[in-house]
Amino acid sequence: MSKYIFIIIVFALSFSCAVKATSENKQIKDEVLESFKSLVDASKKLDSALYFQHFDSDKFVGLNADGTNWNSIDELTPLIISGFNAIEKVTHLKFNNVNISIIDNFTAILVNEYVQSMILKMGSKSTL
Repeated sequence: MSKYIFIIIVFALSFSCAVKATSENKQIKDEVLESFKSLVDASKKLDSALYFQHFDSDKFVGLNADGTNWNSIDELTPLIISGFNAIEKVTHLKFNNVNISIIDNFTAILVNEYVQSMILKMGSKSTL
């Protein structure tokens, strides 16, 4: 009888830990998503200073759309600044696929796909 009670207690503790982890993961995902929304707002405003406040410049790595990666924020900075400077107005920015994976309480990975339309300062329209 005590063997069954022990198994039930272990299962109950495991279930309790799983529920707590799920709750913590949801909170972390919510925090990451809120930060991402703030990053998107900075992009829409074409505010590079506000945009770069969302990154840890010492630990930054990023994946480019063509599969290459940036190993330093210094590789991304000129692309963002020159891109923002070339845009007159963002007319449409939609994220069709945003996925957040929680690694642990201190690490999350967010990947996304987007469609963007803009008016360039030279007067033409562009869609990415």
